Amino acid sequence: MSAGLRNSFEILHFHHFHPDPFYILTREILERLLEIDPSLKSISSHHLRSFPLSVCDRPTFLITFLRKPEDAFISQLKYVQRNFHTFPTQVQRLWPSETPKLPLRELARQYLDLTTSYQDLSPQTRFFCNPNTTAKLGLSDGNAYGLDSYEIARAILMEFHFVGIVDEMKKSLELLTDLLAQRGVRVYLSSVDRQNSCPEKARPTWMTLEDEVGCRVLETSKSDTLLYGHFREVLLALHAKLRERCWLGFGPAYADARDAFRANRGSGAVRSLANSARLFRNGQRLECSSPRAVVTELSCDLLEERAARAFAERNKDLNATTG
Repeated sequence: MSAGLRNSFEILHFHHFHPDPFYILTREILERLLEIDPSLKSISSHHLRSFPLSVCDRPTFLITFLRKPEDAFISQLKYVQRNFHTFPTQVQRLWPSETPKLPLRELARQYLDLTTSYQDLSPQTRFFCNPNTTAKLGLSDGNAYGLDSYEIARAILMEFHFVGIVDEMKKSLELLTDLLAQRGVRVYLSSVDRQNSCPEKARPTWMTLEDEVGCRVLETSKSDTLLYGHFREVLLALHAKLRERCWLGFGPAYADARDAFRANRGSGAVRSLANSARLFRNGQRLECSSPRAVVTELSCDLLEERAARAFAERNKDLNATTG
C-alpha cells in the first residue's frame, strides 16, 4: 500500500518506520510533521495507532487493512526470523532466544507460551485499542501492547473511511480507488505488489485444528477473527454494489452471472449479463467515477478516545443496573 501511495503522490507521500513496536504516532507528532512539510498528501505507518479526525485543521481520511489472523501470525514469525538480529535488544527479549534457528512450528509454540499463557493474542485488535488511551479510562488487561476489546476496535473501525481485507486485495483496491475518486483524488493502486497474499496451499501443513500447535494458533485470536469476519462481509457487500455500477472486467461480470444462475435465478443471470453489457458499452469504468461533493466537518476528536469512552460508560451503566 505504501508503494501504491508513493506511486500516486510521489514525494508528497511519507512512509514512517520506527524499530520499537510499542511506539505510537500521536496527533502532536503528526502535527509537527505537517508543520515541517505542509504539502504532504498521505502517510503510511505501522505506528499510526492514534486516529485523529483532523490534523492541523485538515480532515483526515483513515484507511487500514485487516488480515486473516492465522496468516498474519505466520507472516510475523517469518518476518521476525529474517530480521531478528537487526532488532533492538528490548525487542529481541520479546521472542525466544533461538528464534532465527527454530523450525516455524516450534517457534510458534514457544512464542505462544511466552505471550498467551493467560490471555488471547489478538494483535490486530490490540493495535487499535492502544494502551495509553484505554488505561486513562481504567481499561486494561495487563498487556503492554494494547487492550483486547473487540467492541472498542470495531467501534473505531466503523468510523474509518475505509477498511480493506488483505486476502481480498483486488476488491479492496477497486473499492478504495472508487471511494477516493468520488472525492476528486486519483490514485494508482492497481500495480500494488501483493507480497502478503497467502493462499491456502501456502500455509504450513500443521495449521489445522488436529495439530496441537496449529489448534492453538487458530484459537488464540478470537477478537481478531470476529473483527476480520465482520469487515470482510462489509467489504464484499460494498464491492457487490460497486460491480452493479462500474465495469470491473469480464471476470467479475462472468462471476456475477454464474452466481445468479447457480442460485436458480435464470432471469437474474440474464439481468446481470445485460447490466454488465450496459456498463461496458457506456464506458462506466472504475477510473471514470465522477467526483461528488463531500461535506467534511472538522473535528478534534480522536476515534480511540471516543470509542473507549463510550465502552467504559456503557459498562458503568450496565454494572449500575445489574448491581
